[in-house]
Amino acid sequence: MTREGAAAATAVNSGILIFFAVVLFALLNDSGPGALPDLPPMVAAELEEDPDEERDPLVRMGWGVYNQERCSACHSIAGQGSPRYPLDGVGDRLGPDELRLWVVAPQEIQPGVRKRPYDHLSDDDLEALVHFLGLLSEP
Repeated sequence: MTREGAAAATAVNSGILIFFAVVLFALLNDSGPGALPDLPPMVAAELEEDPDEERDPLVRMGWGVYNQERCSACHSIAGQGSPRYPLDGVGDRLGPDELRLWVVAPQEIQPGVRKRPYDHLSDDDLEALVHFLGLLSEP
């Protein structure tokens, strides 16, 4: 085998090993899309599956919007997601109107901020996301 062939084989094998390591890590940490982090008790209780309990549908819908819009790419909740901008306690710091503005027009709150506006959300999705974020209190 030539030197180039050995290098190519090593690169392919390394890529395969990395892929399986990532899959194994995700399975062990149950961190796939929709996995529940250690949310504040009020939020976690609303997201639990229990057909006998009446739940706040806005919490589940807001959690769904959070996942659908891939908010965890930039934000984290209870340590899950990107640590750059944690959302823990955001419901203690901001009211619904401020949360809504941060989602749809962040430049109005902080000019120059590098956050894209999520102004494409439907009114129902926006209200659900704001409701969900509003329940995120400090642990």
